[in-house]
Amino acid sequence: MKKILVAVDGSKSAQKAAQKGAELAESLEAEVTLIHVYKEAAQIPVNQFNEVASYLSAETLENIMKQQEDTIKEKRQKILDQDAEFFKRKGIEPEKVLLHGDPADEVCEYAEENDFDLIIVADKGHGKVERFLLGSISDKIVRHSRRTVMVVK
Repeated sequence: MKKILVAVDGSKSAQKAAQKGAELAESLEAEVTLIHVYKEAAQIPVNQFNEVASYLSAETLENIMKQQEDTIKEKRQKILDQDAEFFKRKGIEPEKVLLHGDPADEVCEYAEENDFDLIIVADKGHGKVERFLLGSISDKIVRHSRRTVMVVK
């Protein structure tokens, strides 16, 4: 086992998965890639009547959308950077991948395209909704991936 893909989302459960991934990567001397997939997208500004703020020019709207996208990416990149610390403490410099889309689909596709030996995921996410969603995400990854999947509790 030489290539490990660790899916992270910033939750405590995902941090446990990252810790387990770091331990495993250290013992196997494996390459590690951290992956974070987000669904969040920039929103067009609307007024109280759900109408696009018509007083804004197309250029202004474009700038607002770009700023929102940049903010979302920065926030999501911090998740990767925080979880990378578990690996750095073990002397491992993980690659970090940030993608946008359906988390389970993107993780499975990335693992397949890049020939990973193992995918490590957490069993649940943040709060009640996220816990349900990540539970369904990890379940979908287990069911649909052609790669070996480790679910960390």
